[in-house]
Amino acid sequence: MAGTPETLNLKRKREGAEPHRKKAKREEKSKAAEAEAQNGTPGKVETATPVAKPTPKPTPTPKAKHGLSEKPQTNGARESAAGTPSSSRKDRKQSKLKGAHGLEITNAPAVRVEDQAAAEATPVREQKIVGGNAVAAESASKDSKTKKSEKQKWKERNRKSENVIKEKVPENSRTEESIAASSGHGDKEAQPSKKKKEKKSKGISSDRWSISGPHGGWFLPQDPVFSRDEKCLLLAKLQALEVYSTETSLLANELPLRGSAVILAYALSASEPNHVYIVDSAGIVTLRNWTNRSMIGRWDIGGNVRHLAVVTQPESALDLLYCYEAGGSHIINVHALRTANQSAPTELKCILKSSSPITGLQVFLQGKIVVVSSADSIMIGKPTKLHKTALQDLGYTWQEFKTSKRITAFNAHIRLPENLKGKNLEQDPRDHLDLAIGDEEGAIHLFEDILASFAAIEKSQKGGKDKSIGPESLRPKRLHWHRDAVGSLKWSLDGNYLISGGNETVITIWQLSTGKQQHLPHLTAAIEHIVVSPSGASYAISLANNSVIVLSTSELEARTNIVGVQSRRIDLEQLPRETNPRIYPFEIFGPIPMAIDAEDGKRVLFTTPSSQPRHRRRSGLVPEPYLQTFDMATQRAISRQALTRNNATDPNMGPEGRRIDEPSVKFLQVSCDGKWLATVDEWIPPRADMGFLEEGIPAFNEEERTYRREVYLKFWLWDAKSSQWSLGTRIDAPHFLEALSAHASVFDLVADPSGLGFATVGEDRFIRVWRPRTRIQGGLVVRGADKPQGLVTWSLDRLITIPSQLDVGETNGDTQEWSDLRTCRLSFSSDGSALAAGVSWMSEGQSGVIHIVDTEAGIIRRSITELEMRALSGIGIIGRYLVAVSGSVIVWDMVLDQLVYFFPVETPGVDIENRAPFVRLAVNEEDGTFAVSVPQFEKNHKSKSRDTKRFKKASAKVHIFNTDNLKAPWSTKLPGIVLGLAPVRGRGYVALDSASSIRVIGPKAIALQLPTPPPGPEPQLLADGMDVDIKEEDDDTQTVSKKRVSLSQFEANEGLWQDSENDKPVVRPEQLQDLFERGPSHSTPACRDQFSAFVALRARKPNPHLGLLA
Repeated sequence: MAGTPETLNLKRKREGAEPHRKKAKREEKSKAAEAEAQNGTPGKVETATPVAKPTPKPTPTPKAKHGLSEKPQTNGARESAAGTPSSSRKDRKQSKLKGAHGLEITNAPAVRVEDQAAAEATPVREQKIVGGNAVAAESASKDSKTKKSEKQKWKERNRKSENVIKEKVPENSRTEESIAASSGHGDKEAQPSKKKKEKKSKGISSDRWSISGPHGGWFLPQDPVFSRDEKCLLLAKLQALEVYSTETSLLANELPLRGSAVILAYALSASEPNHVYIVDSAGIVTLRNWTNRSMIGRWDIGGNVRHLAVVTQPESALDLLYCYEAGGSHIINVHALRTANQSAPTELKCILKSSSPITGLQVFLQGKIVVVSSADSIMIGKPTKLHKTALQDLGYTWQEFKTSKRITAFNAHIRLPENLKGKNLEQDPRDHLDLAIGDEEGAIHLFEDILASFAAIEKSQKGGKDKSIGPESLRPKRLHWHRDAVGSLKWSLDGNYLISGGNETVITIWQLSTGKQQHLPHLTAAIEHIVVSPSGASYAISLANNSVIVLSTSELEARTNIVGVQSRRIDLEQLPRETNPRIYPFEIFGPIPMAIDAEDGKRVLFTTPSSQPRHRRRSGLVPEPYLQTFDMATQRAISRQALTRNNATDPNMGPEGRRIDEPSVKFLQVSCDGKWLATVDEWIPPRADMGFLEEGIPAFNEEERTYRREVYLKFWLWDAKSSQWSLGTRIDAPHFLEALSAHASVFDLVADPSGLGFATVGEDRFIRVWRPRTRIQGGLVVRGADKPQGLVTWSLDRLITIPSQLDVGETNGDTQEWSDLRTCRLSFSSDGSALAAGVSWMSEGQSGVIHIVDTEAGIIRRSITELEMRALSGIGIIGRYLVAVSGSVIVWDMVLDQLVYFFPVETPGVDIENRAPFVRLAVNEEDGTFAVSVPQFEKNHKSKSRDTKRFKKASAKVHIFNTDNLKAPWSTKLPGIVLGLAPVRGRGYVALDSASSIRVIGPKAIALQLPTPPPGPEPQLLADGMDVDIKEEDDDTQTVSKKRVSLSQFEANEGLWQDSENDKPVVRPEQLQDLFERGPSHSTPACRDQFSAFVALRARKPNPHLGLLA
C-alpha cells in the first residue's frame, strides 16, 4: 500500500538524518574509547557479554525483526530465536530503540553468560550486529586498535600497586564485571575457555547434569570468634565464613569464598568490629563486612598464612596484621593493609624468622608483646624501640626457652598488678605477663610474671658461657589432672582462673588462688578449642565431632549448640605413602553407610564416629557408632543418636591405659516406606587384648582375633513422638560359622524396594531374607503399651545357599571348585522378584560369578560366569539390565543374556587388590541411570623428605551412565574421595566426600537448591535466591559458573522433592522453635495460647507460589 506524500516526506527526512546519527554515534564512541585508553579503565560490558567477531563483509539479516535470526549455540545445539521468551524480545526491541535515538548501547542491562546459555536473553553485542552491521564492525575495529594500549595500562596499574582495592559495594549487587576486574582477568582471557567449553559440549544431550555446591564440611581448626556484642559467633569452613546467632544457633549470614582457594585463617578487625579479615590459600587477604557481606578491600600478599592476629597501630585507628607465613622458611610478617579511602600506604615488615614450624601466635598491647609457640619452645618478643610507631621502625628482641615435652596448648595473659592500677599500662616500661603451657602428657605449667624471671636469669648469666634457658630455671607451677594431652587452654579475663580441656571430654576450671578444680563432664567429644567471650560471660567450646557449644560461665549451661556434618574426615596426612602403598591400611577409604529417607527424600542418614580429634593421629578406621540425619533443604543436622554401645558417658580407657573402641556400624538401609531402619554393627577385639593367645605366628593371631568378633543385625522403628529410631529387634550373629562356632562377617545389606524386607549375605555363604511378623501368643496378637497395633518381630523368611562349585561344561559335567569368599554384593530388582548376588573369591585364578536368585522360590535361576568379578565393588539392577563394577564397568542384558558394553576402571595410585573399597556404585531405577565414583591419587612432586611424601592430593571422578550408551553423558571431578553415594527419589544422586561435604548430583533443576531463609531478626538476609557454585567438568577443562537459583527452578524439581505439596502448609523448625522456646520455663505462655499459635501455623492458608518455602 502506497503512502501519502506527507508520509513519504517524513520517510525521506529520516533516511537523510540516519547518516548524521551514525556519524555522531561513531564520533562519540571514538571519544569514549580514547578516554578509556587514557584512564586505563575497562569497558562496562566486555566481561559480562561474549564478544562477537566482526566479519569482513557483514551480511544484513532480513526478517530479523520477526525473530528468525540465529542465536549462539547452547550445549552444542543451535536454537532459533523463535523460542525466545516474550520478555527477551521486548528487551531486544527496547535496546534497538535506544540505539536509534543516539543513546549508548553499553548502558543497557548486562547479560550474564549463564542466562545466554539458558536462552533467556540476546547478547548486547549481537543486537548491535543485527541492527547495524557497519556500526558494529567499525566499533569492533576501534576496540582492536585500543586493545594493546588498554592491556599495557592494566599491566602498569597492577605492577605499581601491590593490592587490589574494591569499592565498598554489597556482594549481592556486584556483577561479574567487577569480579573479573578486581582479579585482573579480562574478557580476552575468559573467551577462549568459553569457546573450548562450547566445543567440548557439542553432541551432549541438552538434558545436562550438574552438581550443587558443597553443604556441610568441617569447621577450621581455629578458635571461634565472638562478635563484639556476643550476639554472633564466626566460624570458618574451607569455602565460606559462616556467622551463627548465639541465641538461636541458626546460620545468620554466610560469606562464600570465590574461586578454588580455601580459607586458611580469619580474624576480626581491631578498629571496626563489623569487619573481618579472611586469608585464603591463594595468598589473598580480603576485608569484608560480615553483617552485610560487602567487600571493603582485597590484597595479594602471596603468603601461606597459618595464624593471624590483628591489633590497632599505635597512635592511629588503623589495623596491623601479624601473620605467620609458612613455606620454605617460617616467618612472621606485619602487614599494614590500607584501602583507597585511607591515606596511609600499604607496608610490610618481617619481625621473626624461625627454623621450626610455629604452632601459635598471640599479640598484646598494640604489638608491645608478641608470644610465639612451636612444638618444643616458647618465644617472647618485645620491641627494640619503644617510642617508635612507624611500621618500618618496628623490631623485636626475642627471648626463648625450650621444653622437654611437646607443647600441645598455650595461652598468655597480661596481668595488671595492684601497684600499677590507675596507670597507663601500655606506656609502662614493665609488663606483667603470665603464661600457661599444656604438654602432651596432660600437665599444665604455669609461669607467673615470666618477663621478670627472664630478666633475673639473664642478669645471673652475665659473663657465663651457657645462655640457654630451660623451664626448670623459670620455676613454674605444675597442675596435672588430664590423663592425655591438653587440647586447649585459656585464661579468664581477670586472670584468676584457667580453663582447660582435652580428650577426656571434660571442661576443667582451675581456681589458681586455692588450687581447687571444677569439672563439667560428658561433652560427647574431645575438646579442641576454648574461647572466652569479650565480656567473660560465656565460653565457646569447639569439639572434635564438628560441633561448637556456648556455655554460660555462671551456670555452665549450654546456650548455643551448632552442629555440622560429623561423618568420617580424612586428612591429607592420612593419605597412603607414595613409596609403598601396600603398607598402609586402605580401610579408612571404605564406604560410609548412607541412605536416603524414603518417606522424606530431603533427609540423608549416615554413620559418624564419636570423636575425631585433629591433634591425635591414629592409623586404621575409626569406629562409627552414631547415626546422623542431615536435611539437605535446610542445610542443617537434624538429629544424632547412638546405634551401638558407646563410651560417651562411661570411662573410655581400659585398665592398661588404652582406649576402648566402640562397635562400628558397617551397613545401613531404610525400608521402602521409611518406617524401618536396618543396621549391621561389628566389633573385633583389639590386638593388644589378644596377648594371651600369642603363638608367634601373625597370621594365626589375626585369624583368632577375627573369630572373636561380635556381629549384630538390628531393626529400628521410627518413633514420631521422640523423633528417634527405637530398637525393635536385635539378631545376634545373623551369619554364623558352625564349624568354628564364631560370628561370620556380613558382606552386604540391601532393602527390598517392593515391600518390607531386607537381605543380607555373609561369610558363611548364605543369603538370608528377613521379613517382619506380628508376634502372636496363644492365637492372640501380643500388644504393647505404646504399640496397640501389636508387637512386630523380624525373623528369617528365605535362606539361599551360595554353591561352592558350579557346572562349567554342558556335556562333560565338569565342575569348578571355589575357595573362600573375598566379598559379595547384593541388589534387588525394582519389583523384588529377583535378587542379584555378585561373588568374588579369594583365589587369584577364579574370576567370580553373579547369581540371579528367585526370591519367591528361594533358588538360583542363572549363574553368570563370563564376567570378571575379582575386584567387585558394587552391583545393581536397572530394569532388564544388570550393572556390575569390578575391574570394569559392566552392563549385562538379563533378557537376551548377553553383554551390552563394558569399559575398564582406572584408579591411579591404587592397585587392583585395594581397589574395591574405593569405587562406588549407585543405581537409580526411576530415571534408568547409574553413577560410578572412581578415586584419583596424585603424586606430590615437591615433596623431598620421606615424612612429607605421605602428603598427596586426592580427588574423585564421578560419571553418570545410561544402560544403552557406552560413553558417560556427564562426568565431573570432585575434591576429596567420595565415601558415600546414594540415589535420590526421582532423578539424581547424593555424594558424601572425605571432607564431610554433601553434594547433590542431577539435572540442573534438581542439583540447584535453595536453603530455608534464616529467621526474622536479620531481615537483610532474607532473599529469594542464593548464589551456588556449579562445577561442570569435562575431560580436560572445568568451568565454574555462578547461577542465580530462581523459585521456578526450585519448584521444577518435582522428582527430588515429591513430598512437597502446595495443598498443605509447611512449618519450618525455626517457627516451632520460636513458638516453644520463647523464654525460660517459669515464663512460658499458657498451654491454651501455645496451642492456638500452633493451630494457626498448621491451619494457615498455603501460598501456591512458595511451595517448600511457604
